[in-house]
Amino acid sequence: MQTLYAISVYLHIISATVWVGGMFFLILVLIPVLRKPEFRGLFPTLFYQAGVRFRLVGWISLVLLIITGTFNLSYRGFGFADLTTGRLFAGPFGHTLLVKLIAVGLILIVSAVHDFWLGPRATELIREDPLSPCGRRLRQAAVMMGRLNFILALLAVFLAVILVRGGF
Repeated sequence: MQTLYAISVYLHIISATVWVGGMFFLILVLIPVLRKPEFRGLFPTLFYQAGVRFRLVGWISLVLLIITGTFNLSYRGFGFADLTTGRLFAGPFGHTLLVKLIAVGLILIVSAVHDFWLGPRATELIREDPLSPCGRRLRQAAVMMGRLNFILALLAVFLAVILVRGGF
């Protein structure tokens, strides 16, 4: 069982690395390059294609994070009954876990709205009319949701460190 737990923790870390690292890449590498004058014409198409590809990778990572996170808690002795009784959220570990799970829940909601409604709708409107005021507003909202998701992801990683290394 110890080996299975080690594999689960490994997959959890790799999934978080892929997901958060992908966001770092988009924010710190791809967007600044595409904003250069010589690449501006490629920005909409290339960023859309990268976003669609990352959406698949990101959701696979999120699913793996949920599965491995659940297994890791189970290995540490927590089960469904601990969730329903509130035992799971008792003490410093439980309080930190609760905040992390709230962050993860928000990440899932924000990601779903961004990836499956807001982003595609903004792209559709801007493709129909590049000057569409509604398309531009939706694109700005998608950008803000992407930033919010990035901040929530960094918070979740920070809380994960607190959970395994000890609290405040």
